[in-house]
Amino acid sequence: MKQSYLAAKIGILGMGRMSVGLAIDLSLKGCQVDMIDLKDRPEETRRQYRENLEMQFRSVLEVLGVEYEDFPLPTYRDKPASDFYDLVFEGLPEEISKKQAAYKRIREAMRPESLLCSMTSTFTVEELGRCIDPPLNILVTHFMNPPYLIPFLEVVTAPAMDAALVERLLSFLLQIGHMPIRCKSSPGFVISRLQLGLMNEAVRIMEEGVASPEDIDKAIIYGWGYRFPVMGILEFIDAGGLDILYHAGRSVSKELNRPDLTCPKRINELYQHGAIGTKALKGIFEYKDHDQVKRMELERLKKQARIKVLLDVIHREEGVWE
Repeated sequence: MKQSYLAAKIGILGMGRMSVGLAIDLSLKGCQVDMIDLKDRPEETRRQYRENLEMQFRSVLEVLGVEYEDFPLPTYRDKPASDFYDLVFEGLPEEISKKQAAYKRIREAMRPESLLCSMTSTFTVEELGRCIDPPLNILVTHFMNPPYLIPFLEVVTAPAMDAALVERLLSFLLQIGHMPIRCKSSPGFVISRLQLGLMNEAVRIMEEGVASPEDIDKAIIYGWGYRFPVMGILEFIDAGGLDILYHAGRSVSKELNRPDLTCPKRINELYQHGAIGTKALKGIFEYKDHDQVKRMELERLKKQARIKVLLDVIHREEGVWE
């Protein structure tokens, strides 16, 4: 059995929303968590931070319907503990100088094999580790907020990092109910680039008067919200037909005079080779036979039906269909 981080000592640098959210998430999973506030503050301010941390912890437990006494409250500290941390998550402001200064201060509380996981959405692993000598095991763990509700995160490592340490971290994240993906060090990683495209296009649609802001949001909540909990966007391309995306991209980009909406090179190549998705048994993904495709579609339909029941209940409670 692989060694686990569950019984390890975990530190979290910073007192922002993501740091507090992760502290709550890890505490709910039974981890021993220190929130380390390295900023020089008056004692009254520190007292307020402690009270706010406990209040947020209680509020989340109430929403989740679990008893407060069953879980350890994260410990608020104005300096690292005297014993060592196996994992440190950093959620400081997106200023490289502040992050690196904190890394140097936390070094003495970390073992040589300890991991320092930045929750940055801005900086690359290479930037974070620059001028840190001797080097630390720095990587990126980009969670989504709030982490106690959203399992997804991106893990970005330096090429030279010990693979065994990375696998141990990934195993831990899976154990506590998260869904990490590995991605290369690239601006915006995966999720931020996807969000950037969607958010900017939503604002352009609003600016052009195609639909009201309220109706654009309804398109996401009642359209994508019902579909994409059970299928990925690339899976959707294959299922819907890569040929449809090819023709739609050409048509819409031409009509709107928007070259940026034309299909990527990869879509053009696949289309030219007849790899148009599930009906051809080859597209972005490959499929064994049509029986496999039918089984996949049936399983997806079952999941969508279950999701629909839950979402319908939530929206009816809000009076959407009254």
